[in-house]
Amino acid sequence: MGKVIEQGSVPQRQSLVINWVNPRPGMSGGVKSNRLIAEAMVRRGHQVNILYVDGPAPAPPFWRLRGYLRYWINRSKTYNKQKHHFESSTANLMPVPHKPILAEHAPDADVTIATWWETAHWIRDWPDSKGIKAYFIRHHEIHGRSPQLAAQTYQLPYKKIVIARWLKTLMKESYGDADAVLVPNGVDWNQFNYQSRTKQSVPTIGMLYGIVEWKGAETAFEALRLVQKRLPNLRVVCFGSHPISPDHRPPANFDYHYRPSQKQIPELYRQTDCWLMPSTSEGFGMPGLEAAACGCPVVSTRCGGPEDYVKDGYNGYLVDVGDAEGMAERLIQLLSFDDARWAEISAASSQYVQRFDWDVSAAILEQAFYYSISEMSHQS
Repeated sequence: MGKVIEQGSVPQRQSLVINWVNPRPGMSGGVKSNRLIAEAMVRRGHQVNILYVDGPAPAPPFWRLRGYLRYWINRSKTYNKQKHHFESSTANLMPVPHKPILAEHAPDADVTIATWWETAHWIRDWPDSKGIKAYFIRHHEIHGRSPQLAAQTYQLPYKKIVIARWLKTLMKESYGDADAVLVPNGVDWNQFNYQSRTKQSVPTIGMLYGIVEWKGAETAFEALRLVQKRLPNLRVVCFGSHPISPDHRPPANFDYHYRPSQKQIPELYRQTDCWLMPSTSEGFGMPGLEAAACGCPVVSTRCGGPEDYVKDGYNGYLVDVGDAEGMAERLIQLLSFDDARWAEISAASSQYVQRFDWDVSAAILEQAFYYSISEMSHQS
């Protein structure tokens, strides 16, 4: 393991060995963010290992016919598509063929980071040779199948890293940890960058589709149908990592891109006049930030993460969770701007999110680790 050199009370830069422990990865923003912040730490000279559970999730039992069929249909649709965000990286990728990931699978390190409530339980009894324990908290993960087990992890004695202000407040007020460090998600400015443009010739709204209820697809589709009553030619550009559920009824003129390439995504953002974030709860909301970086005004619910990068009335609008009518009203307002006003808010959208940068976030994370390692060494 590396050592932290101190000068006075300020730890000095030294290369660290860092283990990032992940569950089975997919195409979620959380997985993508874990890779990008890990790679930013590599650029700062650290040795970073990304451990993850390899292979597809097991199929449901065949007697659960609907789930079994949906599983294999989805598997067939991902043929020749990117499976997850850990297919390549400048960090050292370490696939593990089963879960849980155990201490024996991980190199000795200065820091081991849990990235999901399940992995926080996995590393609980790992030996000191794996370094201090940290926990990258990207959402309040109590909306899944094991809310009590998830809630328990926020009380574990790990160094907590959060990605949004609401999560920092939550850790303090609900779990008694006032020392969580805010390390926001960033933007890859080589990929997502502002290009001065005018409104689309056909009014166009973009959104990310998510199959889980808290992604707010039903509310979004309802709002878009309301907009189309006023603007019948409205086009909707959408992408996502799941096929559209038969329980959801998309609006007309709906252009869905299933698992687009990372190269294609900024071009989808640039095809839109505004980006819609309809979630009921959002740890951060990477697509909204990336769209803003590309000059898209954003209409978002007050759902957590997007409130860090959407300033109401400046680079977009915030509406109440579940308010389809309010959402539609703000979308119509943006689409009704003349070219000059729209160009102004488009430029403001990109300018307002300039502070979100992976290398800046990595510097904050690095200092948090140095201080934690220094404190631990003093205690021992």
